[in-house]
Amino acid sequence: DDPLLSNPKLRRAIAHAIDAGQIAAVRTNGLAKANPSAVAESMRAFTPAFLDWPAYDPQAAGALLKEAGYKGEVIKIQTNRRYVGMYDNAVMMQAMLSMAGLNVELEVLDWAAQLDNYVKGAFQLSSFSYSARFDPALMYAAFTADKATAKWAQWGDPQAREMLTRASATTDATERAAIFRRMHDLMRDQLPIIGLYY
Repeated sequence: DDPLLSNPKLRRAIAHAIDAGQIAAVRTNGLAKANPSAVAESMRAFTPAFLDWPAYDPQAAGALLKEAGYKGEVIKIQTNRRYVGMYDNAVMMQAMLSMAGLNVELEVLDWAAQLDNYVKGAFQLSSFSYSARFDPALMYAAFTADKATAKWAQWGDPQAREMLTRASATTDATERAAIFRRMHDLMRDQLPIIGLYY
């Protein structure tokens, strides 16, 4: 909903500017790989299709910034120092986004203030983390909802919400996996959230 970040080309530029593989390697000491999706590699529904995401490509990011009409406006990443991972991820993302031509500042808040802003949807970008979920539907439900009534929701697309409802209403593993793949494809196209590692 942010005036700048409501532009899908700007969100795609941001996605191309972030090297999630490098961030995952640094933050997990090489124990985890990048995974932008809501489906962990250990989950039954996982296939390599869930790793399909805008590739790290600073040149593509720069071209998209021009197409988006970006003029150097400040973009703030909210983070905190209580959770080292969130802070370190924010620092690395700031450097990567700056190298691609974005004017990015860190807004370091205490954890309570950042969480309050997250719940209210009061931020441009937020370096945030979610606790582990055992099922993709639970992970998608952590950030998918009607934004008119749930300000914390990062993804309010009606198609995504409908697919999440269908996935939650069936126990057929094959059908659920297909729904999650369609959700990932839609998330990759709309980029309401940029996952780094699971």
